[in-house]
Amino acid sequence: MQSIRKIQLTGGSTYIVSLPSKWVKSNNLQQSSEVKIEESQNKLVLYGNADVKTEIEKHLILNSKMDSKSMQRALISLYISGYDTLAITSPYYISDETRESIKKFSKLVIGIEIFEEDSKKIVLQNVLNSSSYPIYNSIKRMSLNVESMIYDTIKGINDIDNDLLKNVIERDDEIDRFQWYIYREVKGKSCEDPNSIYYLIISRILERMADHTVNICKIWLQKSDVDTPYKKVVENLSFSLDLFKKGMALFYSKKYNGLNDIISFKKTIMNQKMELLDLGKSSDIATISFSSEEISRIALYSTDIAELAMDMVLSMQNEVAL
Repeated sequence: MQSIRKIQLTGGSTYIVSLPSKWVKSNNLQQSSEVKIEESQNKLVLYGNADVKTEIEKHLILNSKMDSKSMQRALISLYISGYDTLAITSPYYISDETRESIKKFSKLVIGIEIFEEDSKKIVLQNVLNSSSYPIYNSIKRMSLNVESMIYDTIKGINDIDNDLLKNVIERDDEIDRFQWYIYREVKGKSCEDPNSIYYLIISRILERMADHTVNICKIWLQKSDVDTPYKKVVENLSFSLDLFKKGMALFYSKKYNGLNDIISFKKTIMNQKMELLDLGKSSDIATISFSSEEISRIALYSTDIAELAMDMVLSMQNEVAL
């Protein structure tokens, strides 16, 4: 049920809004009762005494030995599901391998720290107030990291700098931690922000773009010493980077104009891919063919970002004039 209330000003600096009497009575509130107000972007969520959120506590009981990868997958899934406290217990001693896996996880994700630890128990706690780090900011950080990874891949190939290419590969973990955080926040707050679904989808696109960038670095680290037409590779990847930057700028602007221009590049992207493949027929076909596939995927994902931006922009309008 919705109602419209006027804001009153008292004392020159205090703004007051009256509460619906029916809501006050149904929550057993009276004069001097306390309520909880939670800020969420342009919304205020009001909780009565019975509705004040309590901490979410979860438990992970280790009845059998788990390898490091299985433990990481379980911890990440629990992290995405959302908790304030996670108690990891075992009827036996927690092994050093499991303990190290838990510590590695706490350093990998955003906002989780080890709060308590003994031989049979480790308690993880969420120490980040998500209202101080909104999803939108996470998307911006994530996209800037992807942009820098692509830029440094171009530089690494152009300068034959293997150390830089290795550094790009190492930075992929940073992309993953932002995506897991966004998954968790969207799951917990999807009803509060109508754009949450678009943030979730674009985080997945950004994660895939980072993976393709890492694949390019691995291809060029493993290439043989034969002459490879790297200039065309650099040219195509630079085009993909430029398309990505334009697509993200339009996504942030939430404006319709220019989106179709980005989307219309799909045919150009495929033509560039074929041109690069033609070059590979005469020199280092493996490196060129694998690179062309990864580069075209990055460019096509950039057009997907523009399409997603269009979906978001038009969903915000009740009347559209094109």
